Amino acid sequence: MQRLLLAVSLIAVGYGAAGCASASDSPFRLEWQVSPESRSPSVKGRVFNGGSLPARDLRLLIEGLDSSGRVVTTTLGVLPQIVESGGSTPFDVPVPGTAASYRVSVQSFQWVLPAGGAGRR
Repeated sequence: MQRLLLAVSLIAVGYGAAGCASASDSPFRLEWQVSPESRSPSVKGRVFNGGSLPARDLRLLIEGLDSSGRVVTTTLGVLPQIVESGGSTPFDVPVPGTAASYRVSVQSFQWVLPAGGAGRR
């Protein structure tokens, strides 16, 4: 069965050392926290797909912020797996340890459309 992929962009943003974010028009919800490791911290969490279609190739933008909220680091995490409608997937993205807090957003993703139109799966 062939599937057609449609690229769509959105932003769902969270702040702080731990976060949960959901933009009102976003099909995704993020839950995450910073895990301080001795060598390098990472942002760990889950992406929940509340959309009506599976999504794949999610790109997470993780911005490190200084104490005044300015971006000091930028890290991209790619989740290549398919996240089914109503499902979730974990993520763990290493980040530089120079930020006071982090902002996490879904920068882009692709819907996985069923072959033959929206009525077939």
